[in-house]
Amino acid sequence: MSRRHCFEVALVLGALCLAFAPAFAQTSSAPSSQVKIAGGFESVKPLPDGGPAPRLADGHVDLSGRYYPNRGGRMLEEAYPIDHSALGQIDPKEPRAAQPVFKAGMAAKYKSPVPYGECDQAGTPSSITMQANQHGPIVLMQTPGMLTVLVEYPLTVRMIHTDGRPHQKDPDPTFNGDSTAHWEGDTLVVDVIAIDTRLRNIAVGFTGESGAWFHSDQEHIIERFSRPSKNYLTYQVTIEDPVALEKPWTSEHRTWSLSQDPNDDWEEYFCTHNEEPEEYKKLGSPPLTVPNFQNGAGGGRGR
Repeated sequence: MSRRHCFEVALVLGALCLAFAPAFAQTSSAPSSQVKIAGGFESVKPLPDGGPAPRLADGHVDLSGRYYPNRGGRMLEEAYPIDHSALGQIDPKEPRAAQPVFKAGMAAKYKSPVPYGECDQAGTPSSITMQANQHGPIVLMQTPGMLTVLVEYPLTVRMIHTDGRPHQKDPDPTFNGDSTAHWEGDTLVVDVIAIDTRLRNIAVGFTGESGAWFHSDQEHIIERFSRPSKNYLTYQVTIEDPVALEKPWTSEHRTWSLSQDPNDDWEEYFCTHNEEPEEYKKLGSPPLTVPNFQNGAGGGRGR
Protein backbone atom coordinates (compact mmCIF):
# COMPACT_ATOMS: atom_id res chain seq x y z
CA MET A 1 0.00 0.00 0.00
CA SER A 2 1.37 3.44 -0.87
CA ARG A 3 2.11 6.02 1.79
CA ARG A 4 -0.58 8.24 0.28
CA HIS A 5 -3.15 5.45 0.61
CA CYS A 6 -2.03 4.77 4.18
CA PHE A 7 -2.51 8.42 5.01
CA GLU A 8 -6.00 8.51 3.47
CA VAL A 9 -7.02 5.35 5.35
CA ALA A 10 -5.69 6.85 8.57
CA LEU A 11 -7.75 9.98 8.02
CA VAL A 12 -10.91 7.94 7.47
CA LEU A 13 -10.27 5.82 10.55
CA GLY A 14 -9.50 8.92 12.57
CA ALA A 15 -12.79 10.51 11.50
CA LEU A 16 -14.72 7.35 12.44
CA CYS A 17 -13.04 7.26 15.83
CA LEU A 18 -14.08 10.87 16.49
CA ALA A 19 -17.62 10.22 15.31
CA PHE A 20 -18.13 7.20 17.59
CA ALA A 21 -16.03 8.39 20.53
CA PRO A 22 -19.06 9.21 22.75
CA ALA A 23 -20.52 5.74 22.23
CA PHE A 24 -17.22 4.10 23.00
CA ALA A 25 -16.86 6.20 26.13
CA GLN A 26 -20.25 5.03 27.40
CA THR A 27 -19.67 1.33 26.79
CA SER A 28 -16.00 0.96 27.69
CA SER A 29 -15.27 -0.18 31.23
CA ALA A 30 -11.51 0.29 31.04
CA PRO A 31 -10.13 3.53 32.49
CA SER A 32 -8.54 5.77 29.87
CA SER A 33 -5.22 5.50 31.70
CA GLN A 34 -5.17 1.78 30.84
CA VAL A 35 -5.75 2.27 27.11
CA LYS A 36 -2.53 1.70 25.16
CA ILE A 37 -2.03 3.02 21.66
CA ALA A 38 -0.07 0.84 19.25
CA GLY A 39 3.26 2.35 18.31
CA GLY A 40 3.63 4.38 21.49
CA PHE A 41 2.49 7.56 19.74
CA GLU A 42 0.84 8.84 22.91
CA SER A 43 4.31 9.40 24.35
CA VAL A 44 5.68 11.41 21.41
CA LYS A 45 6.60 14.96 22.43
CA PRO A 46 8.75 17.67 20.83
CA LEU A 47 12.40 16.83 21.34
CA PRO A 48 14.66 18.93 23.54
CA ASP A 49 17.45 20.79 21.76
CA GLY A 50 19.88 18.04 22.72
CA GLY A 51 22.82 20.39 23.17
CA PRO A 52 24.97 22.12 20.56
CA ALA A 53 25.25 20.79 17.03
CA PRO A 54 28.36 18.69 16.28
CA ARG A 55 31.10 20.14 14.11
CA LEU A 56 33.54 18.74 11.58
CA ALA A 57 37.28 19.09 11.82
CA ASP A 58 37.11 22.10 9.47
CA GLY A 59 34.96 23.95 12.02
CA HIS A 60 31.70 23.89 10.07
CA VAL A 61 28.53 22.59 11.63
CA ASP A 62 28.03 18.92 10.78
CA LEU A 63 24.60 18.60 9.14
CA SER A 64 24.84 14.80 9.00
CA GLY A 65 21.88 12.80 10.26
CA ARG A 66 18.52 11.25 9.48
CA TYR A 67 15.76 13.82 9.93
CA TYR A 68 11.95 13.83 9.95
CA PRO A 69 9.68 16.76 8.96
CA ASN A 70 8.42 17.28 12.52
CA ARG A 71 9.72 17.79 16.07
CA GLY A 72 9.24 14.24 17.34
CA GLY A 73 12.32 12.44 16.01
CA ARG A 74 10.32 9.74 14.21
CA MET A 75 7.92 9.35 11.30
CA LEU A 76 4.55 10.87 12.18
CA GLU A 77 1.24 11.39 10.38
CA GLU A 78 -1.36 14.03 11.19
CA ALA A 79 -4.00 11.35 11.78
CA TYR A 80 -1.97 9.68 14.53
CA PRO A 81 -3.23 10.17 18.12
CA ILE A 82 -0.29 12.29 19.23
CA ASP A 83 0.54 15.62 20.78
CA HIS A 84 0.25 17.80 17.67
CA SER A 85 2.88 20.19 18.96
CA ALA A 86 5.32 17.48 17.85
CA LEU A 87 4.08 17.81 14.26
CA GLY A 88 4.57 21.50 13.61
CA GLN A 89 7.47 22.37 11.38
CA ILE A 90 6.94 26.13 11.57
CA ASP A 91 7.63 28.16 14.70
CA PRO A 92 4.23 29.67 15.66
CA LYS A 93 6.05 32.95 16.32
CA GLU A 94 7.20 33.14 12.69
CA PRO A 95 4.73 34.70 10.22
CA ARG A 96 3.47 32.31 7.58
CA ALA A 97 4.83 32.92 4.10
CA ALA A 98 2.45 34.38 1.53
CA GLN A 99 1.61 32.41 -1.59
CA PRO A 100 3.78 32.92 -4.69
CA VAL A 101 2.59 35.81 -6.84
CA PHE A 102 2.42 34.91 -10.52
CA LYS A 103 2.74 37.42 -13.32
CA ALA A 104 -0.42 38.20 -15.29
CA GLY A 105 -1.64 35.07 -17.06
CA MET A 106 1.16 32.90 -15.69
CA ALA A 107 -0.85 31.13 -12.99
CA ALA A 108 -3.10 29.59 -15.63
CA LYS A 109 -0.03 28.50 -17.58
CA TYR A 110 2.11 27.11 -14.78
CA LYS A 111 -0.18 25.94 -11.96
CA SER A 112 -0.76 22.20 -12.41
CA PRO A 113 -2.00 19.93 -9.61
CA VAL A 114 -0.35 16.53 -9.40
CA PRO A 115 -2.87 14.14 -11.04
CA TYR A 116 -4.04 11.49 -8.61
CA GLY A 117 -2.38 8.18 -9.38
CA GLU A 118 0.70 9.67 -11.03
CA CYS A 119 4.20 9.48 -9.61
CA ASP A 120 5.89 12.82 -10.02
CA GLN A 121 9.60 12.89 -10.71
CA ALA A 122 11.82 13.63 -7.73
CA GLY A 123 13.81 16.83 -7.83
CA THR A 124 14.74 20.16 -6.26
CA PRO A 125 13.17 21.47 -4.10
CA SER A 126 10.11 19.19 -4.22
CA SER A 127 11.80 16.10 -2.80
CA ILE A 128 12.21 18.03 0.44
CA THR A 129 9.17 20.30 0.45
CA MET A 130 6.68 17.51 -0.38
CA GLN A 131 7.52 15.83 2.91
CA ALA A 132 5.07 18.26 4.51
CA ASN A 133 2.50 15.91 2.91
CA GLN A 134 4.42 12.63 2.63
CA HIS A 135 6.08 12.83 6.09
CA GLY A 136 9.15 10.89 4.92
CA PRO A 137 12.74 11.27 6.14
CA ILE A 138 15.81 12.77 4.56
CA VAL A 139 19.39 11.72 5.24
CA LEU A 140 22.25 14.21 5.07
CA MET A 141 25.85 13.02 4.84
CA GLN A 142 28.43 15.77 5.16
CA THR A 143 32.13 15.53 4.47
CA PRO A 144 34.61 18.35 3.86
CA GLY A 145 33.60 19.99 0.58
CA MET A 146 30.50 17.86 -0.04
CA LEU A 147 26.93 17.44 1.22
CA THR A 148 25.04 14.36 0.03
CA VAL A 149 21.25 14.50 0.35
CA LEU A 150 19.18 11.30 0.27
CA VAL A 151 15.39 11.32 0.29
CA GLU A 152 13.51 8.11 1.03
CA TYR A 153 10.46 9.04 -1.07
CA PRO A 154 10.69 9.91 -3.84
CA LEU A 155 14.09 8.27 -4.12
CA THR A 156 16.47 11.17 -4.59
CA VAL A 157 20.25 11.47 -4.46
CA ARG A 158 21.95 14.87 -4.58
CA MET A 159 25.64 15.64 -4.24
CA ILE A 160 26.27 19.30 -3.45
CA HIS A 161 29.75 20.81 -3.53
CA THR A 162 30.16 23.07 -0.49
CA ASP A 163 33.47 24.71 -1.42
CA GLY A 164 31.92 27.68 -3.22
CA ARG A 165 32.86 26.55 -6.73
CA PRO A 166 30.90 28.26 -9.54
CA HIS A 167 28.11 26.70 -11.56
CA GLN A 168 28.95 24.84 -14.73
CA LYS A 169 29.16 27.23 -17.68
CA ASP A 170 26.34 25.61 -19.64
CA PRO A 171 24.71 22.87 -17.52
CA ASP A 172 22.19 20.50 -19.04
CA PRO A 173 18.82 20.73 -17.25
CA THR A 174 18.22 17.98 -14.70
CA PHE A 175 15.52 17.36 -12.12
CA ASN A 176 17.87 18.24 -9.27
CA GLY A 177 19.53 21.05 -11.19
CA ASP A 178 23.12 22.25 -11.00
CA SER A 179 23.98 23.02 -7.37
CA THR A 180 26.81 24.87 -5.72
CA ALA A 181 27.06 25.98 -2.11
CA HIS A 182 28.92 28.15 0.34
CA TRP A 183 28.80 28.81 4.06
CA GLU A 184 27.37 31.95 5.61
CA GLY A 185 28.32 31.48 9.25
CA ASP A 186 26.68 28.22 10.33
CA THR A 187 24.20 28.22 7.44
CA LEU A 188 24.92 26.31 4.24
CA VAL A 189 23.51 28.29 1.30
CA VAL A 190 22.83 26.16 -1.79
CA ASP A 191 22.36 27.85 -5.16
CA VAL A 192 20.53 25.81 -7.82
CA ILE A 193 19.96 26.50 -11.54
CA ALA A 194 19.19 24.46 -14.69
CA ILE A 195 16.17 22.62 -13.27
CA ASP A 196 14.20 20.58 -15.79
CA THR A 197 10.93 22.35 -16.63
CA ARG A 198 9.01 19.06 -16.48
CA LEU A 199 9.40 19.14 -12.70
CA ARG A 200 6.56 20.53 -10.60
CA ASN A 201 7.16 22.60 -7.49
CA ILE A 202 5.19 20.60 -4.91
CA ALA A 203 4.15 22.02 -1.54
CA VAL A 204 5.99 25.22 -2.43
CA GLY A 205 3.82 28.18 -1.52
CA PHE A 206 0.59 26.22 -1.74
CA THR A 207 -0.66 23.53 0.61
CA GLY A 208 -0.47 19.95 -0.61
CA GLU A 209 -0.09 18.58 -4.11
CA SER A 210 -3.19 20.33 -5.47
CA GLY A 211 -1.27 23.60 -5.55
CA ALA A 212 1.73 22.25 -7.47
CA TRP A 213 3.15 24.39 -10.26
CA PHE A 214 5.60 24.13 -13.12
CA HIS A 215 8.30 26.72 -13.75
CA SER A 216 10.26 28.31 -16.56
CA ASP A 217 13.82 27.46 -17.59
CA GLN A 218 14.97 30.56 -15.72
CA GLU A 219 13.97 29.28 -12.29
CA HIS A 220 16.65 29.90 -9.67
CA ILE A 221 16.47 28.27 -6.24
CA ILE A 222 18.31 29.17 -3.05
CA GLU A 223 18.19 26.67 -0.17
CA ARG A 224 19.41 27.31 3.36
CA PHE A 225 20.35 24.44 5.67
CA SER A 226 21.27 25.09 9.30
CA ARG A 227 21.50 23.00 12.46
CA PRO A 228 20.82 25.22 15.48
CA SER A 229 21.16 22.29 17.90
CA LYS A 230 21.94 18.57 17.95
CA ASN A 231 18.32 17.45 17.52
CA TYR A 232 17.10 19.97 14.98
CA LEU A 233 17.70 20.94 11.36
CA THR A 234 16.21 24.02 9.69
CA TYR A 235 15.44 24.31 5.98
CA GLN A 236 14.32 27.37 4.02
CA VAL A 237 13.89 27.82 0.26
CA THR A 238 13.66 30.88 -1.98
CA ILE A 239 12.42 30.60 -5.56
CA GLU A 240 13.11 33.18 -8.25
CA ASP A 241 11.48 32.85 -11.65
CA PRO A 242 11.45 36.09 -13.66
CA VAL A 243 9.17 34.51 -16.28
CA ALA A 244 6.48 33.03 -14.03
CA LEU A 245 6.66 35.00 -10.78
CA GLU A 246 6.09 38.67 -10.08
CA LYS A 247 8.72 38.57 -7.33
CA PRO A 248 10.90 36.00 -5.53
CA TRP A 249 9.12 33.79 -3.03
CA THR A 250 10.64 32.66 0.28
CA SER A 251 9.28 29.95 2.55
CA GLU A 252 9.18 29.88 6.31
CA HIS A 253 11.99 28.20 8.20
CA ARG A 254 10.88 24.58 8.39
CA THR A 255 12.08 22.43 11.26
CA TRP A 256 13.23 18.82 10.94
CA SER A 257 14.08 16.58 13.90
CA LEU A 258 16.91 14.08 14.28
CA SER A 259 15.89 10.41 14.38
CA GLN A 260 16.04 9.07 17.93
CA ASP A 261 16.09 5.37 17.03
CA PRO A 262 19.61 4.00 16.40
CA ASN A 263 18.03 1.15 14.41
CA ASP A 264 16.03 3.49 12.18
CA ASP A 265 17.46 2.36 8.86
CA TRP A 266 16.88 3.58 5.35
CA GLU A 267 14.04 1.80 3.54
CA GLU A 268 13.12 1.67 -0.13
CA TYR A 269 9.89 3.28 -1.24
CA PHE A 270 8.71 3.19 -4.84
CA CYS A 271 5.72 4.85 -6.42
CA THR A 272 4.45 2.68 -9.28
CA HIS A 273 1.71 3.12 -11.84
CA ASN A 274 -1.21 0.73 -11.90
CA GLU A 275 -0.92 0.07 -15.62
CA GLU A 276 2.26 -1.95 -15.10
CA PRO A 277 0.54 -5.39 -15.03
CA GLU A 278 -1.02 -4.67 -18.44
CA GLU A 279 2.33 -3.51 -19.80
CA TYR A 280 3.83 -6.77 -18.55
CA LYS A 281 1.33 -8.71 -20.65
CA LYS A 282 2.22 -6.71 -23.78
CA LEU A 283 5.82 -7.87 -23.47
CA GLY A 284 4.71 -11.44 -24.20
CA SER A 285 5.80 -12.57 -20.76
CA PRO A 286 4.33 -15.63 -19.00
CA PRO A 287 0.84 -15.22 -17.53
CA LEU A 288 0.87 -13.06 -14.46
CA THR A 289 -1.75 -13.21 -11.74
CA VAL A 290 -2.30 -9.69 -10.48
CA PRO A 291 -4.85 -8.06 -8.19
CA ASN A 292 -7.69 -6.05 -9.67
CA PHE A 293 -6.16 -2.61 -9.26
CA GLN A 294 -8.39 0.42 -8.98
CA ASN A 295 -7.47 3.89 -10.23
CA GLY A 296 -4.72 5.49 -8.21
CA ALA A 297 -1.10 4.85 -7.38
CA GLY A 298 -0.25 1.22 -6.70
CA GLY A 299 2.78 -0.42 -5.17
CA GLY A 300 5.06 1.33 -2.77
CA ARG A 301 5.27 0.89 0.96
CA GLY A 302 3.45 2.47 3.83
CA ARG A 303 4.43 2.65 7.47
